[in-house]
Amino acid sequence: MQPLKHLAAALLLSLSTLPSAAGSLWSTDGFDMPESVAYDPTTDRLIVSVMEGAPNAVDGNGHLALLSTGGKVIDASWATGMDAPKGLAVMDGKVFAADLTSLRVVDAGTGDLLQSLPAKGAVFLNDVTTNGSEIYVSDMMTNTIWRYANGTFEKWLESQVLNHPNGLYWDDDCLLVGAWGKGLKDDFTTEAPGSLLAIDPATKSISVVAQDVGNIDGITRLNGKLVLNDWITGKVFEIGTDGATSEILSEPAGLADISARDEVLYLPHMLEGKIEAVTLD
Repeated sequence: MQPLKHLAAALLLSLSTLPSAAGSLWSTDGFDMPESVAYDPTTDRLIVSVMEGAPNAVDGNGHLALLSTGGKVIDASWATGMDAPKGLAVMDGKVFAADLTSLRVVDAGTGDLLQSLPAKGAVFLNDVTTNGSEIYVSDMMTNTIWRYANGTFEKWLESQVLNHPNGLYWDDDCLLVGAWGKGLKDDFTTEAPGSLLAIDPATKSISVVAQDVGNIDGITRLNGKLVLNDWITGKVFEIGTDGATSEILSEPAGLADISARDEVLYLPHMLEGKIEAVTLD
């Protein structure tokens, strides 16, 4: 994980909302390694996971920040007591954050840390998604999907076919998984690109939705279309119903767990230390 730390050494230090660029609604900088953005419909605000240092550091510096949907910083350190939080999901008035080997549960109203649920044997919990009653969490380094249901957090599926699972997205009664790819190297590149996978929750069977897309991080729907991004290249792709990919946006490397609401795409630029909101034609 050290290469990521070196790449992030020159992040900006102040929190400010920058003038919008072409296609950009706003851009708010000053975050140290932001990884994910989640919209909370109950409070109408954005929650940002901030690793504050190396993505694998057990240092207690990680936290969640709050932004308005217009990009204004509401609270830069809203929920604290974490190490390197990454993926986020909101369910039943709670925020669920993947944090290395634990699932953090935060009160969505107050930011208080309610629970830290350990994932025994996990190495690098990464993304989180929900179907409204259950929470699913990927462990990128052990090819495992964990599930939180009825108050219990346990291993749900382990398979080499997952090929370093990163992004998760619950879509149309199935769990979509963005694989990082085979042959993970020290600099986080891979020998082969990852594919977009689908898991049938009833049978746990795994199928390929889109083959050899890249090092997949975030997965979302924008304007009804399935969209995902490649962390290494910064490219954003639209996935057709036939699994074909088309590039719709090119951003700097280090674009992490993207999300969308209505017609707005939220971009966490991990290495640049900023969150950006954009619209596409």
